[in-house]
Amino acid sequence: MVILRTPNLCTVAVLTVLVALIAGGPASAQTAQPARPAATPATPPIAPPKDSAKEPGQNLKSAFGTTLTKPEARALLGEMLQITEQALATSRAAEQAASVSDVKSAADKVLQTVWGAAAGRGDGNTSEITVPGWKERWQVTGGEWSPSYARRLKTEAPKITDPRQLGAMGRGRAIRGRLGQITRGTPRASAADSAAAEQLVASLNNVIGWTYISEGLKGNEMQPRISLTYMWDAPAEFWQSSADTGWLDEVFAQASNILKTDYGTDVAEARKHAAGMSELLQKVLNGVDADKNGTVEPKMMEGGLNAALRVAGEAGL
Repeated sequence: MVILRTPNLCTVAVLTVLVALIAGGPASAQTAQPARPAATPATPPIAPPKDSAKEPGQNLKSAFGTTLTKPEARALLGEMLQITEQALATSRAAEQAASVSDVKSAADKVLQTVWGAAAGRGDGNTSEITVPGWKERWQVTGGEWSPSYARRLKTEAPKITDPRQLGAMGRGRAIRGRLGQITRGTPRASAADSAAAEQLVASLNNVIGWTYISEGLKGNEMQPRISLTYMWDAPAEFWQSSADTGWLDEVFAQASNILKTDYGTDVAEARKHAAGMSELLQKVLNGVDADKNGTVEPKMMEGGLNAALRVAGEAGL
């Protein structure tokens, strides 16, 4: 099983069940494989510390996307599909690249597909990766938590607020913000619309991650926390999959690791890793038949962007 490690650029406390968004220190990119091996069954999920009890429900701290109209949200979803398809075409071309430099250029483009133009590589063969800041990624100011926390870290607004400037991730999180209004009954939605919205959100979350920005008690202070505790009773298969933190996060990690790997002149190895990136992008688009019933359904661990778009079209969302 390939483990893609990423560092946490935020000051937030992170649950032990999560990996963060950004690819970690130098690591080898993965090579495409026929199938992802199942994780070895481990002990049950570790109980969160006392100051991090399971949330009874989502305690949302960002209003990102909640004011989108239906046409605006639908346009963003279509764009997510389009730019991901373009990234896949770029990645597939890199599988036949003439040089290591061409593979790295493709990985850089894929990186920007995930998090927009603010993401990318610096100078050099194994350069560091730049990404939007945590306020941009989660669309918060810092003033959403304890006053003492806000005083220390200030409450400046995100520098980027347009989801289109935040790649597929930004678009996805904005769409999820709007859909959350339907699934939570604000405004009042029909049972059919609510059910369809739940399916769409499930497929979208598989792509962008089920995580969201919440809060946790640190001493006597409420601080930001990247949360998944509302999913604590999900089946073990969920935690052993990569859907919890999102398939786009895998793509980002693979592209980052290609950029950080010193291949020398070994273009054949770089091409293999481009093939691995293509495999991950295909999962983002097409999803996974996790229950092996012959159909990719719009539900947890299965649906990808195509499933989300299908549900949105059928339900008129």
